[in-house]
Amino acid sequence: MTLEEINRECKVMQEFLETTASDDPDELVQRLTDINVYLARSSKLLADAKLLQSERIRSEIDENMNTIRMLSATLAKKYVDTLASEESHAVDWLDRLNRSFVHVGDNIRTQISFAKEQLKLTRSGY
Repeated sequence: MTLEEINRECKVMQEFLETTASDDPDELVQRLTDINVYLARSSKLLADAKLLQSERIRSEIDENMNTIRMLSATLAKKYVDTLASEESHAVDWLDRLNRSFVHVGDNIRTQISFAKEQLKLTRSGY
């Protein structure tokens, strides 16, 4: 998988998260199902992005060893990190997407529970 493909999928997931769902329980259940799929996919993409990041860092170290040797350890790390900034961005984005899916899923389960409780109260006359 390429970085471009990963970023393309991240954009789709981001757009999904930025879409407001209605309070219709059936839609919420469907959205929760979709979130579970996206959660699994974002986890896989995160692993792929970390692999790309590691490969890029290894490559950049090999190519820039003379420059890196002249720097202090702290500067060398920062320098190498900047050389893999696009891969690092994908890793960070996927990590945030993954966590967002967990939180949104929890929120939707709360909304569904609330809707169920309201239905119970409505049926019992309260």
